[in-house]
Amino acid sequence: MNHLAKWAAMICIAVFLSVLNTGAAFAHASLIESDPADGAVSDAAPKSITLRFSEPVRPLVARLIHPGGHTEVLKDIDEKGDTIVLTLPDTLENGTHILSWRVTSSDGHPIGGGLVFSIGAPSAIAPPVEAQTDLVVRSGLWTARLVLMLVLVFGVGGTAFSILVAGQTIAREEWPVGGLLLTGLLATPLLIGFQGLDALDEPVPALLGWDTWSAGLFATSFGRAAVLGATALILAYAARQTGLRTGVVLASLALLTVGLAVASAGHAATASPTLLTQPALFLHAVTATLWIGALLPLAILFKQPSFGAVLALKRFSAVIPLIVGVLILSGLALAVVQLRTVTALWTTDYGLVLLAKLALVSALLLLAAFNRYRLTKPVLAGSKTAARQLQRSILAEVVLGSLIIAVLGLWRFTPPPRTLAAAPAALQAITARKDGLSAVLSIHPPFTGPVTVEVRDLILDGKPLEPLSVSIDLDKPSYGIGPFTRPAQKTSAQRYSADGFVLPLDGFWVVRVTVLVSEFRSVTLTDVFDVAKATR
Repeated sequence: MNHLAKWAAMICIAVFLSVLNTGAAFAHASLIESDPADGAVSDAAPKSITLRFSEPVRPLVARLIHPGGHTEVLKDIDEKGDTIVLTLPDTLENGTHILSWRVTSSDGHPIGGGLVFSIGAPSAIAPPVEAQTDLVVRSGLWTARLVLMLVLVFGVGGTAFSILVAGQTIAREEWPVGGLLLTGLLATPLLIGFQGLDALDEPVPALLGWDTWSAGLFATSFGRAAVLGATALILAYAARQTGLRTGVVLASLALLTVGLAVASAGHAATASPTLLTQPALFLHAVTATLWIGALLPLAILFKQPSFGAVLALKRFSAVIPLIVGVLILSGLALAVVQLRTVTALWTTDYGLVLLAKLALVSALLLLAAFNRYRLTKPVLAGSKTAARQLQRSILAEVVLGSLIIAVLGLWRFTPPPRTLAAAPAALQAITARKDGLSAVLSIHPPFTGPVTVEVRDLILDGKPLEPLSVSIDLDKPSYGIGPFTRPAQKTSAQRYSADGFVLPLDGFWVVRVTVLVSEFRSVTLTDVFDVAKATR
């Protein structure tokens, strides 16, 4: 069992390093279209920029970099569900402008992107590639979240076990649990600050600005979750300072508040159907907190076994099958909703994190079974040797429980497979029209890397067209990439295909399809594909 725990720890470390070095975090919402489009060149300066997303979003920040290099924060932002309208300054000079934006999706995760447009003609200097989130900020966010989750589980869970399950007043020896609660209250502001940095895509020095703290607290649902977590800590601390009767009420409220905090933000909290996922997430958080949180006070009690320790163990052994049963069922329901397919377990970062968690949970269940069926009975019979073995085993469970919580924090940076499967579906095919000619253009797959572009259903003046030739260009003018040109080969009636394209960057790619209608006439259809980052 110790070897299994070591292997599980190695897996979670490997997943942790791969996830923290991933680029921009995925989320549910994705940009569908913009006006002006990425790379557009216009004679007159646009009055505004319209961004339309795949779901309702809330704007966080929008920055406009002018041709001269200075940056301006756009303050006039109008949000209308899935559409954001950014009002531009009246005095835009000729040249290339760069817009970078940050929004928060319905699950609370901030996402960002950018587009480039030019007035008159593009500037001679190519715009810079969008910077990725600072690794220090990502690491700080994970660490602050880990500290708070550890405190919630071991502090609130430990308090709830002592009062609700063991039915005892708090022993003086359990001071580490009370110290954890105070540590969590001190760590909560740090978490809010790093959430603000992540939301606004700012470096650590921006912690000195009020905008960062405001974004961390109010801009996303994670701010509400942090406040609920702090409330649970206060309730648990108060429960430890009162009599048993009042403590039962306060400890129950603290445990329920932990469930509300976890169920109020994140991928699973907004997954459909929410009538299933939100209650499942609530029950999963409450039962996990009660199970893992009980380990630390149990280990402390068996440092010097007493009648109270034996009684607490007996009561815990009686309720733990129900707790674990609810935990497993709720976790299974959430996994089915989030994964959609079994292969997603090893083909996505989200699945790898889940595998690491399952390895650790399996080790924890093995230890729990060993304790229950091999050590509990001798301990209840008064064996001091078994009591010492039980304490060491419980301490090993504490370590495994902490590793599980650490792994769970990585889901903050990984998209569930259900969102990856749904995001590009609306972007695979577009219909382009010009000069009486129309065609359906599609890109397969709509991810960075090798792609194939297909042209079908060519209609000229209402009649099917058999052109003399078709050629396809792909380029990303905002970054000076392309055009890549390939002749399209006829694959069947009304269907032409060109492969050999390799797209190095995600975002908007301009597609131009040149159709030779006759020896004296050609028509070029122009549109935009929105390409997503390649997944595992």
